[in-house]
Amino acid sequence: MTFDLRVDPYPWYAELRSKEGISRHEQLGWLIARYDEVRQVMADHHTFSSAIFEGFSSELGLNNQLSSMDPPRHTQLRSLAQHAFTPKAVAALEPRIREMASRLIDVALRKGSFDFVDDIAIPLPVNVIAEMLGISEVDRLKFKHWSDTIVAASLRLLHGNTDELPEHVAAIREMKHYFREQIMERRKDPKEDLISRLAIAEIDGQQLSDVEAVEFCVLLMVAGNETTTHLLGNAVRTFLEFPDQWRLLCERKELIPQAIEEVLRFRSSVQMMNRVVRADTEFRGQSLKAGEFVTVILGSANRDESKFEQADRFDITRQLTGQLAFGHGVHHCMGMPLARMEARIVFEALSERMPIFHITEGKTMEPLPTFVVHGLKKLPITAMQEALKA
Repeated sequence: MTFDLRVDPYPWYAELRSKEGISRHEQLGWLIARYDEVRQVMADHHTFSSAIFEGFSSELGLNNQLSSMDPPRHTQLRSLAQHAFTPKAVAALEPRIREMASRLIDVALRKGSFDFVDDIAIPLPVNVIAEMLGISEVDRLKFKHWSDTIVAASLRLLHGNTDELPEHVAAIREMKHYFREQIMERRKDPKEDLISRLAIAEIDGQQLSDVEAVEFCVLLMVAGNETTTHLLGNAVRTFLEFPDQWRLLCERKELIPQAIEEVLRFRSSVQMMNRVVRADTEFRGQSLKAGEFVTVILGSANRDESKFEQADRFDITRQLTGQLAFGHGVHHCMGMPLARMEARIVFEALSERMPIFHITEGKTMEPLPTFVVHGLKKLPITAMQEALKA
């Protein structure tokens, strides 16, 4: 059976789960598809390492990313930025994020027809994380290009495809040069921003190296906007497919937080993550060898019928616990509170001001070119006149 994984990978996932949840794939290694097994692999960093880029070119610097490290170094570095993403710290950002979101939504709704991804889902998270880092508005135009480049380079390498990597290397060099200059400036003149905290941070009495500080900036930039952008786009796409759920949300706005959790479960922004086997091990009846790749499929785990009743049904009234869209274990996404709040703010505003919308006539949504990061490149929608009078 053939599936368009960019649009709808879920039939393939159901097929994988029916095969005892673990199987071999030529490019992705061992595929882990069931909820319990996915959770187990992500919790066991001793057996299943996140250091998946060891041996790759140092020019890319991917092996220095926090997301590609194991404890104890991962734990030390993560603690430097964790405080910026606590619920209390994120709550302090709400007035400013609400202001940004309101401005973007105002402009979009005045147009009547607009691209939700380009006009709202991309600029809001990019501007939020850029402001947290301390990046000037002039420089933020480069952010999305750099972020897309680092994601594309990572996916190409993991899948054994090195085509066009010279272009990726050039963009990554440009990005890292920019952050290196920012770090040097902050060490001379610290400000109240995340780059300054990284520039002057110490672990065991030693300041972070330039490489570590730069890689941390890269991670925050990418993780701080990519997943939130696709959460927002996936939510609107899903409500287009289930208009009864959008009507219900507009009537019962108290459901917005659990509606966001249901979107994350039903259509996860990050569909899969990779690990590498540290030592020969037996797992669910299979012999896994040291050095082999393991791919945990979060999108499949979140549709596992053994965990979620009627898992293929989108239901914003679902009493949901345990969805894995933000990962699990030591690498769970520290930006969870921020992503949830940005989505809540956007859908509070849209449910008030855009109760009726549809795909713009003569246009179609365009999926991302990869199914690993699941989302839309284009989502042209039209707000009905009733919405604009609200």
